[in-house]
Amino acid sequence: MKQLLLFFILFHSIVTVSGQHKVSIKIDASKVAAPVSKTLHGVFFEEISHGGEGGLYAELIQNRGFEESTLPHGTKLENGFIVPDRSPHFNLRNNEASDWKMEWPYKSQWPTWRLLNNDSSVALALSTDKPLTAATPHSMQVDVKTPNVNALVNEGFWGINVEKGAHYTLSFFIRVSDHYKGPVTASLRSEKGAILASYTFADCTNKEWKKYVCDLTATQSDPKAQFVLSFGSTGSVWLDVVSLFPAKTFKDRRNGLRNDLAQYIAALHPAFVRWPGGCFVEGISVANSPNWKHSIGEIEHRRATFSPWGYWSTNGFGFHEYLQFCEDINAAALYVMNIGVSCEFRSGNYVPDSEIDSVLTDVLDAIEYAIGPVNSKWGMQRSFNGHPEPFPLKYVELGNEQHGPRYAARYNTFYKVIKEKYPQLQLIASMGIGDVNRHTLDSMKQVDIADEHAYKPAYWAMRNTNHFDKYKRGDWKMYVGEYATNSGVGAGNMTAALSDAVYIMSMERNGDLVTMSSYAPLLVNEHDVDWPVNLIHFNSAKSFARISYYAIKMMTENRATVNLPVTTSIIPAVIKKPQFKGSIGVATWDTQTEYADIKLVENGKLVYESKNFPGTEWKQVRGTWTASDSSLQQNNNGPQLFARLKNRSFNTYTLTLKARKIGGTNAFIVPFAVKSDSTLLRAHIGSWVNSHCVFESVTHGDEVADVTNQQRLAAPVETGRWYEIRLEVGVDKVDCYLDGKLLMTYTPPPVFFAIAGKDSATGDIIIKTVNAGSEPITTHLDLDNLKVHSKAKLITLSAPNGEAENTFGKEIYKPVVSNITNINSLTFKPWSINVIRLKASD
Repeated sequence: MKQLLLFFILFHSIVTVSGQHKVSIKIDASKVAAPVSKTLHGVFFEEISHGGEGGLYAELIQNRGFEESTLPHGTKLENGFIVPDRSPHFNLRNNEASDWKMEWPYKSQWPTWRLLNNDSSVALALSTDKPLTAATPHSMQVDVKTPNVNALVNEGFWGINVEKGAHYTLSFFIRVSDHYKGPVTASLRSEKGAILASYTFADCTNKEWKKYVCDLTATQSDPKAQFVLSFGSTGSVWLDVVSLFPAKTFKDRRNGLRNDLAQYIAALHPAFVRWPGGCFVEGISVANSPNWKHSIGEIEHRRATFSPWGYWSTNGFGFHEYLQFCEDINAAALYVMNIGVSCEFRSGNYVPDSEIDSVLTDVLDAIEYAIGPVNSKWGMQRSFNGHPEPFPLKYVELGNEQHGPRYAARYNTFYKVIKEKYPQLQLIASMGIGDVNRHTLDSMKQVDIADEHAYKPAYWAMRNTNHFDKYKRGDWKMYVGEYATNSGVGAGNMTAALSDAVYIMSMERNGDLVTMSSYAPLLVNEHDVDWPVNLIHFNSAKSFARISYYAIKMMTENRATVNLPVTTSIIPAVIKKPQFKGSIGVATWDTQTEYADIKLVENGKLVYESKNFPGTEWKQVRGTWTASDSSLQQNNNGPQLFARLKNRSFNTYTLTLKARKIGGTNAFIVPFAVKSDSTLLRAHIGSWVNSHCVFESVTHGDEVADVTNQQRLAAPVETGRWYEIRLEVGVDKVDCYLDGKLLMTYTPPPVFFAIAGKDSATGDIIIKTVNAGSEPITTHLDLDNLKVHSKAKLITLSAPNGEAENTFGKEIYKPVVSNITNINSLTFKPWSINVIRLKASD
């Protein structure tokens, strides 16, 4: 048996081989490498997918102020779409404006409100007469013609969760006409109409606005209950700011947070909380970007903000609540400021440089509210709102996902002014939607922290473990403000967790550079999914965390102080299993292509040859394919149009075929290792608008997972010309040839990774490993004469396969703690994330 030695300091991977194999891990505790940042793990909370409204923010009434049918400021409605003012885009040349528009989601004048029975005994109308406050100019006018016959219903956020014995605090403002004599009855009713809680206000006869408050105590439970107001007299009633909260909120805060969701976040022990965005902080236009001053004080004085994710935020979870939450969970506040530029993927308009002083003033005022002395204007306002002591604001980010020299010039202005007044704050620079880039960085005069965003497909982290190693160190640190494995992983399966864990390990290992990170998105309501993969899922009654949540939690709770050098030695398995078992196919992407003369040779024998297309051997999975005697042609546009050979499976073979581009955008796609209609590998020749070639892994039908590094074609594929394509499919390698020349090679991603470090507080040696393969891996641990106790703690997060996911009611994939007595030989389960804690002995 030949022993293959791989030496990677601090971080290692094992090539993908089948069969159980052994690894030696040697740790050199006599030396230390980069520190691991104390602030590495934080959280990022944005108003996306109703993560706040109807989620973390515990308000149970949707559209409580009757304002949701109002168009966002500076927009107009055209053919069902809201269209912002067509002013110049920040990043487009020649002062061009974006043509962006958004479908308007609200069809009713009073979304989520309705009459219990649709008859003529009650009439509804939105009124602007005698508004309650300037922040809520509309109220609901209810004209009652027959008392006690009809009622006004609010469905909450896809149902109101009512629990038996629980208390709910109701408040609303009301005024009535001369003819209305009362009363008004508030109730919680089950989905089937049963009364779960009720309270009658007998004295609702005020002609001017008056606030009413009561406690509702539930006698039964229903996760999809409704809120109902009934009217006991004829006449007109005006309602506004109808609010219902569970009495039990996180830390029992007034205007507080949903307890289970807040507990999930708190349990991560985040070093900081980034808020409010994300795209939310940019707004669909500068006229609609959030203003922190609209988010403090009593809720009836807070102006709503229209989220770029397509719904209104009441700003009930506002600047004060955010800062209070940070304090409650012992996290630093990382506040993201809008610097006068809206989201470049929406309108992209901006405040001109000549008017930027007003934006800068808002930024300085926000900082003063958070940490200013109580004798300052905004520090006094903070004290008036119940918090005289400063909040834990430590970081300010200047913009979100802005980039380039023009942004850098604006950043420089903000940086200088803020640092002069608040030198203790760490200021964070945006770098766009990807890596830290010189295009932006070189135009900045001074940078404390640069914000990199990393949404990656499955296995990207495994193929790019040296991503952070390659950065040239400077006088700035890195914050990975948004990261997730969110393609090729379903809604967030074990493969996602494995990839995320490897990515975190690479950040830990580069602690001299990467000092902060936060997963995104954090929260998703199952009824409004804006992003493919999210960390914590919930509905009105239940919640659960994805496996990646527990991976992050494991990494946080077992963070070393410093890294220790590690060397791995690998002994591959003697018998290798073929890695690419499956069928074959042909495909296109926005391209018209013809494939012909498909032949497959296995073990020296011709085992398939295309004749009499399509026959019964081929399945047209997507798209309409036209067949002739020996060719299959796709004449339509569309993504991932695909046909496959049915009921056949091959191991190692040579596939040859001819291909001709007839028209369209890209060129050729040749699927192999086809497991099903939705799971396959493919060689994509002419990707990226006929300029590159790449191997891609596809799961769940349309999710691109593992993607090898794109390679540029020597020349684009010519239209009308026949090409010869050959795939040499080996045991663990695939070579792709075009006209006899090797174009690219595919090997499966590495599966085993390890780092080690020391916890200075306890003296523990902490080893972290990931086995992303389908076979167990046995390791021999060489501690190089380091004395440790023979007993150790092993924490394992594993699943039976990479597709496994946590779901509602089945949050079963969590870390398991066990004690081990033989540290010299450890076997790591397939698809597992592991932490070993070794106690030093005297």
